[in-house]
Amino acid sequence: MTTRHAYDAWAEGRPEARISDWLREISEPDWSATVNHPLFDALAEGQMSEGDFAAYMVQDYGFVDPFTALLGHAIGDAPVMADRVVLGQFMGMLTSDENSVFQRTFDAFDVSAAQRQAPVYLEATQAFRRLLDETGKHGGYAEILAVLVVTEWLYLEWALRITPVDGLHPLMGEWIALHDNHAFQEFVAWLRRRLDEQAAGLDDTSFTRMAERFRETVALERRFHDAVHPS
Repeated sequence: MTTRHAYDAWAEGRPEARISDWLREISEPDWSATVNHPLFDALAEGQMSEGDFAAYMVQDYGFVDPFTALLGHAIGDAPVMADRVVLGQFMGMLTSDENSVFQRTFDAFDVSAAQRQAPVYLEATQAFRRLLDETGKHGGYAEILAVLVVTEWLYLEWALRITPVDGLHPLMGEWIALHDNHAFQEFVAWLRRRLDEQAAGLDDTSFTRMAERFRETVALERRFHDAVHPS
């Protein structure tokens, strides 16, 4: 299912077949379950308490450090300077604008120093952190791009799907807006394009490994959101 032969069979007859579209399709039902997760509806509709939002953000912040490290590996492994520029700009946003939302949320919702300095991560959070670390240390550029495409494309899709209600807490609205804006849409489109291009040149073994990494990342995204907001 994750082989190049499977992709070729899927792509036959599709004049505009894209590897990233195929990867998303073979990641169902986890992909749609994550995009349509009730956590995001509760967030947009103002049904998530401040305490629950803060707890969710503490867990999500657990990805920032290993994700930043993953981006560092991507910048180092990138085959051309143009990729390093785009990834470096995203790194800057992550460590400034996005980090600021986390820190101001922790301040506003009285997240304790202990929770900030030594948070107790859910098992699902720990599993995702391990995947980020392992991919950065042992995955090639295409595998890293596969993880980045999942994490950013999923967040773009859920943010585009929901409509925040009037009167939503400003920090909750800012978290949504961080993933629903033109610059972020352009970055996700760039990630998909570069994954399509890089994956096309992989040998069969590397192609399968890249596809399996994509599916694993989607599955862990669903597992994480189920853990922080059980239905």
